Amino acid sequence: MYRIFSNCLLILSLITATTHASLVNGPMLSHLEMREAKIWVQADAPSTVRIAYAANGHEDSLVWSNPIETDTDNAHTAVATLDQIEPGQTYSYRVELNGELVSSPAEFTSPANYFDRSPPPNFKIAVGGAHYAIQDGFEPPYQTLGGGYDIFTTIADTQPSLMVWAGNTAHLRRSDWTTRSGYLKRFAHARSIPQLQALLQSIPHYATWSETDFGAPQGGQQSTTRPIAEASFEAYWPRPIAVDQLEGVATQFRYADVDFFMLDVRSYRNDTPDASTRIQILGQQQITWLRQALIQSTATFKVIIAGAPILNPADSRSNLSYAESEHTEFLQMLREERIAGLFFISGGKSYGELTRLVHANSYNLYDLTVGPLTARPGDNADELNFFRQPGSSTFERHFALIEFSGPEEERVLTIRVMSMEGNELWSRDIPASSLQPAN
Repeated sequence: MYRIFSNCLLILSLITATTHASLVNGPMLSHLEMREAKIWVQADAPSTVRIAYAANGHEDSLVWSNPIETDTDNAHTAVATLDQIEPGQTYSYRVELNGELVSSPAEFTSPANYFDRSPPPNFKIAVGGAHYAIQDGFEPPYQTLGGGYDIFTTIADTQPSLMVWAGNTAHLRRSDWTTRSGYLKRFAHARSIPQLQALLQSIPHYATWSETDFGAPQGGQQSTTRPIAEASFEAYWPRPIAVDQLEGVATQFRYADVDFFMLDVRSYRNDTPDASTRIQILGQQQITWLRQALIQSTATFKVIIAGAPILNPADSRSNLSYAESEHTEFLQMLREERIAGLFFISGGKSYGELTRLVHANSYNLYDLTVGPLTARPGDNADELNFFRQPGSSTFERHFALIEFSGPEEERVLTIRVMSMEGNELWSRDIPASSLQPAN
């Protein structure tokens, strides 16, 4: 009888926990197209998740996403697909857990359909580097490794169309490296910063990873915890599309006349090779995929994003140039294929800078390295980057705005690096006409 009573109590407690699950993190707009949107959420218990949404002005025509079941393995995260979206409309949405609406209304606006109808729209994106969320009981004494979280409010006020996170989005610590629970809890805490919530809800967010998202220093292809790292990152940063032929977290997406390619600098990394292998960071499979993707792209600008500087020549494990032969082959591939409109964005550093690689037989390449959003800033004194542009070194917390504007035949990419308070630190215009292969 006691056993039956205990089992009944257990079943009742499970039902009660499920019924009264609450929202831990989110909602976050994880991807947005003209005719579809994806909403990420995290609950605190097993839950059935749906999103209720409607176009503004049509609130009487409420639509529901298909239900998604959360599970413990993925920290009760879920991604709901909104498939009744149409171009150029503003939608209101709310999160439902187990039949109960648990979030305040949020809004997003789908991209307008300009194809064959009008010139490409002007738009801007926000770009951020390292994010460190302080957590009681885990911080080293006499050090402040994170802060300045109002920067997310500043970014939201600039009203970008989307945000790119260029690596080190969670800053895993020794206490987190060896268990799935440690990874998931650290990502959850990084996502929970109050000032971040409005920004997450209103525009789509895309991320790649760097060293502290992956785990222990110098982690890579042979790391024991690599499966945990990949599954945890994917749980909190769902990709717009998985690249079937690749391992890891590489992906791509398009907005207006810009294609974005997000590279993975961890899943193929081998920077401590044995006698039969060479140093690699991107891996041949990923380079082959990127080559074909770039050739097929019809976009005015092709933006390549990595969690490590792409053009910085300094001899450092945190730069792609550390894999010297692979890096040389990578740049040679870009020259051979005569790809127009290339622009690079990189993270993984405690400072920001702009690198310009001058080519004698092609156009100059630019790599914008973004420093920390909320992590502790550093300097670049220990790296000899011959290609660093004067006046671009940034040793404070910051973010970047990249604007794409102008008539169809005269598009311009404008870089604006911004302080935490929203003041412009420096800027640079790069016309699309200057990113063309030589005849």
